[in-house]
Amino acid sequence: MPRIVADLHTHSLASTHAYSTVGELLGTAAALGLDALALTDHGPALPDAPHLWHFENQRVLPRRVGTVRLLRGCEVNIRTLAGDVDLDERMLGLLDWVVASFHEPCLSPGTVAQHTEAYLNVLANPGVDSLGHTGSIQFPYEIDEVVKACRDRGRTIEINAGSFKVRPRSLPNCRRIAESCAKHGTSVVVTSDAHSHWDVGDVGAVFAMLDEIGFPEKLVLNADADRLFAHLEARRGRSYR
Repeated sequence: MPRIVADLHTHSLASTHAYSTVGELLGTAAALGLDALALTDHGPALPDAPHLWHFENQRVLPRRVGTVRLLRGCEVNIRTLAGDVDLDERMLGLLDWVVASFHEPCLSPGTVAQHTEAYLNVLANPGVDSLGHTGSIQFPYEIDEVVKACRDRGRTIEINAGSFKVRPRSLPNCRRIAESCAKHGTSVVVTSDAHSHWDVGDVGAVFAMLDEIGFPEKLVLNADADRLFAHLEARRGRSYR
């Protein structure tokens, strides 16, 4: 069993480099005993992302399928070094969980100072919940500065299990980020970044690293349902239980 109650970063085949339907993702989440799953297909600026309507039309999806709550979400792309993202304020307000990430097709890498400033600007956006796969070696930043800003603004940093599979050069950074979060009391979310239903909830490699550094469980937001849903309710102003 995974040590999370919700997988907060997953992709359906609406992102055409992913391979599973929403139903398949939810089916795996239910089989694993997860309480929630966030559907976070890539924002429209990525070349193979779904159309803008995909995100607005998530309202047609049920809020709960069997035992699993479906969270309407997006992995938005950071478009500029000023921290602009590819969904507007109205659209972000319709969603339950928004991850903001750098992707090279949407923005060329800059300097450490520029990446740091971009993250700080993104965190000023009230519609963004978490920073995604920030261990990327293409987009280095001042870790302690951004980690403390996440804490102060009530946001999270994602520790992404997909990085352990497809971005292995980022793993030293992932460890440094986790150590900084533990030091500064910043909450993280542990996610699969599943691009197929076979990877939903597959976060064991992350927890092996977190256990090795003695990371406190209380700082893993999605390791406890009450903790997660209370956070969502405070952030979004609607009930999730």
